[in-house]
Amino acid sequence: MGNDRRGGRTTRGRLVGLVLVAWVALVACTAPAPVGFPAGDGGVVDVPGPDTVGPIRFSGGDLVDAHGRVVQIHGINMVRKRAPFHVSPDEAGFADDVERFRASGFNGVRLGVWMASLMPTPGVVDTAYLEEVVRGMEALAAQDMWVLLDFHQDVFTGMPEWATTPEAAQLSPTLPGAEDAFWALAYFSDRSMRQWEDLYARVPVADGRSAVDLMGDAVAALAERVGGHPNVIGIDLMNEPWPGERFFDCLASRCAARYAQLWSIYEDYTSKVRAVAPELPVWWAPYNFGAPFQGSPTPGPGVGLTYHSYCLYTDGGEPVQPSPLEYALCRGVYDVVTADAIEVGREWDAPVLLGEFGASASPLNTTRLTQLADEHLMSWMYWDDNYYRVAPEVVRTDLVRAYAQATAGTPLHQRFDPASGDFVFRYRPDHTIDAPTSIVVPPEAYPNGYTVTVTGGSVVSPPDAGRVQVVPDPAQDTVTVRLRRV
Repeated sequence: MGNDRRGGRTTRGRLVGLVLVAWVALVACTAPAPVGFPAGDGGVVDVPGPDTVGPIRFSGGDLVDAHGRVVQIHGINMVRKRAPFHVSPDEAGFADDVERFRASGFNGVRLGVWMASLMPTPGVVDTAYLEEVVRGMEALAAQDMWVLLDFHQDVFTGMPEWATTPEAAQLSPTLPGAEDAFWALAYFSDRSMRQWEDLYARVPVADGRSAVDLMGDAVAALAERVGGHPNVIGIDLMNEPWPGERFFDCLASRCAARYAQLWSIYEDYTSKVRAVAPELPVWWAPYNFGAPFQGSPTPGPGVGLTYHSYCLYTDGGEPVQPSPLEYALCRGVYDVVTADAIEVGREWDAPVLLGEFGASASPLNTTRLTQLADEHLMSWMYWDDNYYRVAPEVVRTDLVRAYAQATAGTPLHQRFDPASGDFVFRYRPDHTIDAPTSIVVPPEAYPNGYTVTVTGGSVVSPPDAGRVQVVPDPAQDTVTVRLRRV
């Protein structure tokens, strides 16, 4: 379907571009100094009220709500990687977590689903587990969160035990000499390589059926159960797929053959979703290395691209200003990876979601990416194993930001400065939409209140509301909204 994507950037071009960006950044400037939240007693600005009107649909590169407004999502990953492998509204801290999300202006959650628990026996869906996943989703939706269901795995953990062939199970799960090193090195272990090669080859694992075929039935079971829910923005079909033995080819952007196999898996899963939930969006993730979806055809409608971006100090770091070298290197990484994702989104005519970033106490992993997301008017989901419970202030000030959550028209420009609190948003209004443009103003970022100035429209929300609502003046073709701290 559609046009083939022929290879992306050349390896030399990508490396030269990355080095050039890093050199310019190193020479031109140091990393932005981390900032704290402004002083103030607080209690002036209300917690943003709900404005979630589903279902979400895709319109070109936009997420669009039931009013026809373009939606931006700022959210949190909630993925439980230990028993019971689902997020429950009964667990300690759940209500506090959601209250914290809302106070921070977040409106979305990427909610983990464990394939090993959903289908513990080949071909048999555990309906009790499915209902627990749905119960967690509904509890989040009741608090006006958009929810993305994420089939999560790391180094094949999260995949069912039966999806590993007996031959692969006999191999070592660790990289020799790196048993105590960073966990992701286990992707290079003999077992991991064989697991992924068997998956792509669709080796039969039970009753003559492959793991891909069987797990596709589990994807369909989830889709059928949640497909009609207005707060579900889709299913992320596979977290961080691994290219197996083609890793270095993919890193060097010579990965079209492996992408053809991944594309085939996604297409099969998507077809099964469409059979039971025709309107439910799905999200495809590329490999985390090299140009995404090299040589792949354009998928059909209702498919979005979700990508992840990490650099230094993943699962570590300190809440201090990065060195110029660290900032230059990571800025180059973030700029290239984001540009590649935006390019694919344009070719697909599909939304792009930054599905994971952060995972560090260092602002190195949030400052530039949140800037890029604003520049591209892109939705994001921050990763934190602790669900944002202990993120340091210098990270939270990147995440807790004013943004246009629902735009009654076409967003054109958005910028937020965490240091000053200055915010500017410009859009082209659609006068046929009978709902206001909705801008989130988190109280922590504006403890003493704010002033708002609108050109080409007017504010219809109360002073110091946690959500500024704007309507355009008749016949205006551009509206500009500016916020300043008091």
